[in-house]
Formats: sequence, C-alpha cells, structure tokens
Amino acid sequence: MSAEPTPDVRTVRLGLELRHIRLEQNLTLQKAHKLLRRSVSSISRIEKGQVRIPERDLPPILDAYGITDPARREALLGLTRRNDAKDWWQSYRDVLVVYPTFISMENEATRIRAFECVFLPGLLQTPEYAWEIFAAGVPGRSPLETKRLTDVRIKRQQILDRAARPDVHVIVAESTLRQSVGGPEVMQRQLQHVLTEIDGGRVGLQVLPFTAGAHPALGSFNILTVPALGGDIVHIDETNQSRFVDDGAATRRYLDVYERLRAAALSEDDSRQRIEHLVFESQAQAKGRPRRA
Repeated sequence: MSAEPTPDVRTVRLGLELRHIRLEQNLTLQKAHKLLRRSVSSISRIEKGQVRIPERDLPPILDAYGITDPARREALLGLTRRNDAKDWWQSYRDVLVVYPTFISMENEATRIRAFECVFLPGLLQTPEYAWEIFAAGVPGRSPLETKRLTDVRIKRQQILDRAARPDVHVIVAESTLRQSVGGPEVMQRQLQHVLTEIDGGRVGLQVLPFTAGAHPALGSFNILTVPALGGDIVHIDETNQSRFVDDGAATRRYLDVYERLRAAALSEDDSRQRIEHLVFESQAQAKGRPRRA
C-alpha cells in the first residue's frame, strides 16, 4: 500500500476554515462529533490540516454546519482539489516526519520573514552545512537518511530561483554566524554563500548582534504570507515538531516581535560587513588548522 500523501497548504486552509465555521456555530468538538458522526480525534485532525478530506466527503459536513451559500461552498470544495505538479516533497515522505506542511506553505508564500537564533536559515544553507546539522541531530542516523534530508533542504531553495520569487527577509542572531558547524572551512564557504545570496538580491538579511542584549524572541520562528491561507501564519520550529499559529492576536504579537528585532539588529549594510569580517576570521582559522584526512 502506498503511503498517504502529506498534507499541503490547501488542506491546512480547509482545516482552518472548518474550525472557524464550527466556532461560528458555537459548537464544541463534542457537539460537532454528534452532529457530523465523526470521532473527536478525526475532527481535530481535519481542523489541524493533518489529513485530507476527499471532495465527496465535504458536502455532508457543510450541510451539517448549515453552509448553504454556493460561492462559499465552491471555495471550500476547491481546497480539496490538489495540484500534484508542485508537490516534489511527496517523494521524501520516508524522511519528512515534521516538515511537509511547512514546506508546502513555504512553497506558496509570497513573503517570508524569519528569525533564527540557533542555525542559519534553511534557505541559505550550503549542502555541507546542512549535512553537519542533520548528522548531529539524531544519534545513529544513517548516511542515506542524512543525505535525503540534506537534499530536501537544498531543494527548498529553488523558490529563490523563480522569476516571481517570494520577498525573503531574515534576522539571524550573531551566535548563528559564530557557531562553527563543520569547522572553519565549512563555515567559510557557508558565510561566503550567504554573502552571495545577499549580493544577488535574493534575500535581505540583518544580524542581531551580541551587543543588542535582551530581546523579545523566545526562539526561532517564521512568518509566512500565504495568499491561499488568507494572510500571515507563524511557524515555530521546535526540536521534534512543527507548530503553527494562526490566531489573529498571536500572529500580531509575532509581527510586533519581528519588527522590534529588526529595529535592534544591525542595518543590512552593517550586517554584510559583519559577515565579511567573519569570513576573514574563518579563513585565518582554516589556514592554521590541519586538513582533514
């Protein structure tokens, strides 16, 4: 039996819409369970975008919720119809336990804002840098799995090659630039790659320096502007799970945090100079280090 396709951005959007409809009707999950004759866990998974609903199964749900407007029904039905042409990540289902929904959203985003305080953003990583991260992530991870995860990370970067690429702006804590992933040679090439991406106009980048002191972010996060989701959604990347925030008030808080980080960070020009300096540092360290066998 083939594996079930991973959820995509339309599945997430449909789940959000169905949750909003349920709340508009003042229905708890328990009441919806009785109304729809579906288990609470099934309804919850649908609303979280974790499972796809076949097109034929949606009309009875809309009937039960009292959704009769033809235009609204057709819009919701449209979210059940897939376009497999874009879904390249489906072939990596064996290793993508956490990220497929995020990749789907990233693939359709028109604007991406990211704050990273541990590693450099995936959209800017070189293959060797990404390999080191995945190899260190899980004890005993096989070289094949590490390679496939690295391939996914690099393939995500194809969105930056589009004629209509998303507007990408990232803020990185200075510690991410100084964390010696893979040693000075790897870091030298990684930092040079970041400079190339900046100079090519593919991303905007600011460095949050050590001297900025305390800041309002509790960890790394992404803000994706996805038209198919009706606006901004926040993605929080945790150790073994992805979490999405779509609540309006919570999203606005993350937008405020991002703008405060942006104000505290170095300008884009000063950030570029900081990275250039670190490239020279890495070069000096690499010259004084014995080569790997």
